[in-house]
Amino acid sequence: MVESVEQHYGNDGIVDRIVGALTQSGFDMENLDPDVLAGADEFHIGGREGTVHVASAINLADGDALLDVGCGIGGAARYLAHTTGASVTGVDLTPEFIEAAIKLSDLVGMGGQVDFKVGSATDLPFMDNMFDAVTMLHVGMNIEDKNQLMRELARVCRSQGTVVIYDVTATGTDDLPYPMPWSSTSEFSFPEPVGTYEEAAAAAGLEHLGSSDHYDLALKFFNEPPATPPPVSLGHLMGPRMLEMRDNAADAVNQKLISPVLMTFRVS
Repeated sequence: MVESVEQHYGNDGIVDRIVGALTQSGFDMENLDPDVLAGADEFHIGGREGTVHVASAINLADGDALLDVGCGIGGAARYLAHTTGASVTGVDLTPEFIEAAIKLSDLVGMGGQVDFKVGSATDLPFMDNMFDAVTMLHVGMNIEDKNQLMRELARVCRSQGTVVIYDVTATGTDDLPYPMPWSSTSEFSFPEPVGTYEEAAAAAGLEHLGSSDHYDLALKFFNEPPATPPPVSLGHLMGPRMLEMRDNAADAVNQKLISPVLMTFRVS
């Protein structure tokens, strides 16, 4: 039986694993800096560096409302709220991720700056024109219907608002090795060339402001591990199966089959 997208990501004990690792490393659990979670809570190529690229593409101010689609356990949402002063809402399909996002935000004293809800990127549980900006990091490769995805991102963003997508795009034609970080099999894996995203965005009425390929960041991320490993890692998020998924993703990057691309759009 092939597991669903929710089943692929969902697993129990996420917060317990992270808290256990931090405690073992000697951190004061009553006085945690949000940045200490970065190794585990930014589940995309480049980790924190990828999130910084996203942050640089949006112009948020105190009090602005941002939606982070496919927020995982809230790493990018917390970073964006912490660095911009915006009010950030995260939405994710996986209930275990949302539960962990809420608990971890409270743990680092950010529960009042971020909000998290369970929901689908193709049927967002929000009214029209609710947000000043929308971000989406490494989500589209799980979604076959890019047109519906783009319609939803455009729908919830206010006029002249910014939509920033940082996604795994297809850059080769060979089959990908599985399991990958986003899917155990090809059934729920839909990386597409960047042009597919841009065409879907245009059909949704989004103005394309620019795209940048971050292949160099992917090479560094997979082939140059940090000299000092972080106290928590993606293994604490996904469990021991993350090792095989990471190796397969590294192979796909090194074979030039996939590359992370940052795309920026404006709502008309």
